[in-house]
Amino acid sequence: MGISGMIADANKILWQRGLTLVQSGAVRYLDNDAWLNHTNVLAETNAVIDAMMDSTNSMGNAVELYFVRTLDGDNGPLGLRRPKGIAIASEAGGRVIAHEVLHDCGLEDIYIADDQGNPLLEQVSEQSIPADWGGGYYNPWVLQHGLIKRLVMCSRLDPDEIAGTDLPSGNIRGWHHGAGGGGTSLILGPAKVGQSSIVKTPGSH
Repeated sequence: MGISGMIADANKILWQRGLTLVQSGAVRYLDNDAWLNHTNVLAETNAVIDAMMDSTNSMGNAVELYFVRTLDGDNGPLGLRRPKGIAIASEAGGRVIAHEVLHDCGLEDIYIADDQGNPLLEQVSEQSIPADWGGGYYNPWVLQHGLIKRLVMCSRLDPDEIAGTDLPSGNIRGWHHGAGGGGTSLILGPAKVGQSSIVKTPGSH
């Protein structure tokens, strides 16, 4: 699938918030082999990725997408949002673009299990999805970890599972990093994965 097709697929998800990505101009190719395969991408600072994203500048008013081969090898993340842009690995699709764009809007990751891999097996309740309870979107007998799998902000899924695309109205109870961000241990509580937590327009800042 080409870049235009990936953006179209991302828009099918982002439309839930009324967001649409529109390609501005032709695709630009960066002639630097060092920017094809990135390592240590989750580090707070990464000079190689920053150099790649500094090579273009939208003046802070657009979503900058950088399509690379890998991020931390074949088993690394498929997407990475940084203040200067978003890197997308070659195996990614439109859902990954939408996920990273929503990070740029202020949303966080949510996980179906804790750091030890223990899934959240409690049943869905009003307390776990307060803003979305009673809307008919989620059956009350579903387990919480099954509901979380349906969310576009769900991370760390098994590669064989179908990744979710739902953008709920509000916070959802699950494992997340909280205020400390990705470098901290997971905590259980309301994760900011819904429309109520979108606090800014996406774009490099």
